[in-house]
Formats: sequence, structure tokens, C-alpha cells
Amino acid sequence: MKITVLGSLGNINRNYLPRLIADGHDVTVITSSTDRIADIEALGAKAAVGSNRDVDFLTKAFAGSDVVYLMISGINFATGTDMWQTAIELSEHYKTAVLNSGVKNVINLSSVGADNPNAGILYSYHFVEDALNSLEGVNVVHIRPVGFYSNLFADMQSLKAQRILFSPISADVPQGWVSPVDIADVAYALISHTPAGKSTKFVVSDWATSNDWLNALAENDVEAKFQQIPVEALAENMKKIGFHENTANGFAQLYRAGENADEFYASLHATDYHLGKVKIGDFAKVFADVYKKSV
Repeated sequence: MKITVLGSLGNINRNYLPRLIADGHDVTVITSSTDRIADIEALGAKAAVGSNRDVDFLTKAFAGSDVVYLMISGINFATGTDMWQTAIELSEHYKTAVLNSGVKNVINLSSVGADNPNAGILYSYHFVEDALNSLEGVNVVHIRPVGFYSNLFADMQSLKAQRILFSPISADVPQGWVSPVDIADVAYALISHTPAGKSTKFVVSDWATSNDWLNALAENDVEAKFQQIPVEALAENMKKIGFHENTANGFAQLYRAGENADEFYASLHATDYHLGKVKIGDFAKVFADVYKKSV
């Protein structure tokens, strides 16, 4: 098959691209940087350099593809990007490019919360989902992962400086966490064999509370305590460091929703979601290694 993917050689793509190439597929990787061309070609794939904001470029890149893999990308929160508006714009770009190129199979990296108006910033993913679902005669699968383990690296500074884990979500509330490795397994399977119609697939690596996370870190000689912080204070701090007001407020609403885990993960638990192999203890070892090297 001819397969075209967005996301360059990001953490998810680099875990499944070698498998697609080894299977003999003709793979094109879209990247915004010429610096990535050599690495992409070294894998045995083709590089297409351009912007996911350029509909003509996307249409040409998608043309002739049996499957395309899409995601919301190119967002820099520190520079004040409005994720809500970005998602609206990309939804139209992707819909138009898929329609004009004649692609019939689409895998879209979405997120848990895309179907929940109370999920704050994560609900922005519904724009792309809705746009792609409106395409007649196109098979679409939305991959909805939970929170990335890598998000926990944001705690590194406070752990090193104060030995405190700050969070707006209570320490005993379970949260879903996921590794790019497990998302890649799902992406590989769906790209290889895209089911007919419109569907979704949730992905979770492990369930863990903040207390579980602290215990996992302690097992790797990283000791810390938990302190809950007000959602409003977090949002204000995000705005101070450059987050767009809509984005910061969206994150605040996300944390409010996350406090009620049963409701937040209701649609996920109603499905046969993919439970991956990378557990919180596995990531704690990775985190602790980075922590100790940076102290």
C-alpha cells in the first residue's frame, strides 16, 4: 500500500514506521523541516516537506495514498497558540485535502475527551473528528489516547527544587496514562487494516493516581510529597508564561473534569479500549534516570 503520515519522526511515528516499511509498504512522511529528510530516507521512507496549514501541499502529498495518518500538530503553547482555533482551522484543511485527493482510508490521532464538551481543551479534538466523519465514502478511525506519560516531565523542576508534586487533581483520583509505544501498536494495526465506516479506538497503558506515581518514583529513589493546587491559580500561571487565554482556560476546565474520573472516562470504559504494555512503573524508571542525571 501507499501510506502517507503526518507527524514527521515524532515519538509515535518512529515506533511504527519501521514496521510498515518492513512490511513492504510505500511510505511517505510529511515533515515541516528539511533537517528530517535524511533520517526519514534512512528508514526507507520518502520525505514530503511542507506545512499542514497548506491545503494544496497536503492534497498533493495525499494523492494516490491508500491510507493517510493525521494529527493536530505544530502547536507551540509557549508562543500563545490558540489550540481551539488551530483545531478548527486544521479540521477544514484535512477535510479538504482528503476530499480533493480521493483518499478512502484515514487514521486520525485524536484524544480522550474529544466527545465530551466538559473536557476543556481536549474537546477541541472534536473539530477534526467531526470534519472527517462528514466525508461520505471514507473510512475513518479516530485513535483516542489518554494523557501521555511524557506530560509528567513537566513536574521535573518542582520535584528537583522542592521535592513536591503539584497537581490540581486530587492525589487519589485515578488517571489514564499512555506511552507512544502503545499508541504506535494501535496505529500500526489500523493503518495496516483500516475497518470500514467511522469508528474510534481508545488507548491506555496504565491507570494511576498521583499517589501511585509518587510510590513508583520512590521505588526508583525519587522521594516527593503531593500538594494540590487550585485550578484557577494554575490557569493564571499558564497565562503569565505565554499560554493563550483560551488555551489556559481550556486546560483549567480539563482539570476540573478530570477530578470526576468516572464521568471523564465514561465513554472510554464503555468500549473495548486497547490496554497497552508500558506501565507506570516502567515510565518511573525512565523518569528517575533523567531526574538523577539532571540533579
